[in-house]
Amino acid sequence: MLRKRPAAVSPVETRGAQLSDEFDRAADRYDLLTRLNPGYHQALSTAARALVSRLPRRSADEALVLWDLGCGSGLSTRALIEAAGDETQIVGLDASAGMLDRAREKPWPDGVRFVQAFAQSLPEVARDHVGRDADGAFAAYLLRNVPEDQRDDVVTAIRDQVQPGGWVALQDYHVKHDRVASAVWTVVCWGVVMPLSFLVRGNPAIYRYLWRSVVDNDSTAQLQARLERAGLTDVRWHTGTGWQRGILHTVLARRPEKDTA
Repeated sequence: MLRKRPAAVSPVETRGAQLSDEFDRAADRYDLLTRLNPGYHQALSTAARALVSRLPRRSADEALVLWDLGCGSGLSTRALIEAAGDETQIVGLDASAGMLDRAREKPWPDGVRFVQAFAQSLPEVARDHVGRDADGAFAAYLLRNVPEDQRDDVVTAIRDQVQPGGWVALQDYHVKHDRVASAVWTVVCWGVVMPLSFLVRGNPAIYRYLWRSVVDNDSTAQLQARLERAGLTDVRWHTGTGWQRGILHTVLARRPEKDTA
């Protein structure tokens, strides 16, 4: 006889826990597979530099405070440190305990901390772990792992945790409504990524999910609309290079100095 799921556990929580478990199982081989992805690290580095170059400084001797949302094993955190300097205060947030274990094993400056939580819990995490609004927020490959009906709320929460005048950078794969990009993405996933995940014992299930999550992810137009609904302005888009051109996109957006009601 099947046991009923406790009423207090929502479908979203169940889905999130299941997805986190899959990332946990992929964590040991995740960094290896990203090293085999041409342009992956360079794209993170380029986006991190673009974000940091736009951030206003409160004072010359005050360190930047940054969010790294969906930080995974810390690859995006490293890109932010390299762009902003060792004195930067960074809070990395991810739902996968396994990924965060890999992140914490790496050497970090004193100002780097990691917190296990879902992106939907960002306001609560901010109250407990950040003393002031951050100067900027970076989120690589995050929003497609958030249920579609909660993405507006997460984008708004990210905006709320950045000081007025600060910037947000989002990086992800977007292929919806682009037949060529969708076809290339499918060939790369099923012809390259999946076989590699089998060879290195990297939990192929998470990479099958990766393919599907990108196919179902917001189009660039849909994400643009979410940013605008959240009141973010000065939106700027950049695409990747090589095989990622037209597939990988980085968008930067600014929280206005004065929010409109």
